[in-house]
Amino acid sequence: MSDSHWLEITTYSDHIGFTISTMANFVLLFLLAVRPTKTLGSYKYLMISFCIFSLFYTSIETFLRPLIHIYDNTIFVIQRKRFQYSETVARAISSTYCGCYAMSFTLFAVHFIYRYYAACRQDYLKYFKGLYFVAWILGATLVAASWGFAAFILYPETDRTKAAVLHVITTSYGLDPDWVGNVPYSYWRTENGIEYINPRNVIGILQHGVIMTVSFGTVFHCGWKTYKTIRATRVTSDKTRELQDQLFKALVLQTIIPTCLMYIPTTMLFVTPFIGLNIGCYGNITTATVHLYPGIDPLVLLFLIRDFRNTLLRWNFFCSASQRRINPSSAAKSYQLSSSKAF
Repeated sequence: MSDSHWLEITTYSDHIGFTISTMANFVLLFLLAVRPTKTLGSYKYLMISFCIFSLFYTSIETFLRPLIHIYDNTIFVIQRKRFQYSETVARAISSTYCGCYAMSFTLFAVHFIYRYYAACRQDYLKYFKGLYFVAWILGATLVAASWGFAAFILYPETDRTKAAVLHVITTSYGLDPDWVGNVPYSYWRTENGIEYINPRNVIGILQHGVIMTVSFGTVFHCGWKTYKTIRATRVTSDKTRELQDQLFKALVLQTIIPTCLMYIPTTMLFVTPFIGLNIGCYGNITTATVHLYPGIDPLVLLFLIRDFRNTLLRWNFFCSASQRRINPSSAAKSYQLSSSKAF
């Protein structure tokens, strides 16, 4: 496959992801606003926060039209500019995109902590109310901001990365250098023809790794504890237990999805250039999967939580019934045709 084909692939995945994400998140927000959701407690506001964030994230992705290319032991996060702005602004926007990437799995960790408290430590749910809830969201935002800040500060362009990215965008993608910005994740620096580990960049990679490890470890720890507690105990209300089971199944699936679409691809991106494996344009596999993620995630809640699913089915039924009432002549023609065939 030609490298330039990834321009089309990432564009299509971007359009599909943006469309699904916008529709699914707005539907979920509407359901959370109009449906009686007292049994969800503060988790309702966590879902609202994630929906709003997902809409922002997918908008940033669509604006950036990112590409990820690994060349010369460097991960290039490339953006295709829609209009001209300075390199500093381009770098700030790319860093914001990187921060949004971190925010997605940081919020997941907060989700799992809430579900752990709801199932195992209900007296701790008070820490998700009022200003405590604001503190959780602010904390997740600060962690994501530290990722974006690291991307902005710790990965400056050098003569080596400038020459490498110029080669990539002209020979692989045929893009105009004046309409491209990038953040180079480079592990090595060259002095007198000898390669050395770049400590500044490695610190940034370690910072990213710590955030991913802590968030993913929190997800698995809280998920496992929640699973054991739900299976071992009986809550007083069958309805509450049923909702907990639905939410837990949703979160399990919501863990599998980012694991396949985000964690694993990102880990591979960080590892391959360090061991000298330059996979080139195939870094865009991560670009495509990340495009799809914000739209797939809310679909899990819409189809696994029974109240949401039943509401959508009723909407579909009423819309179909209304359509039949609007076109009575079509129904009559169909009846006449079937009657004539019967005789």
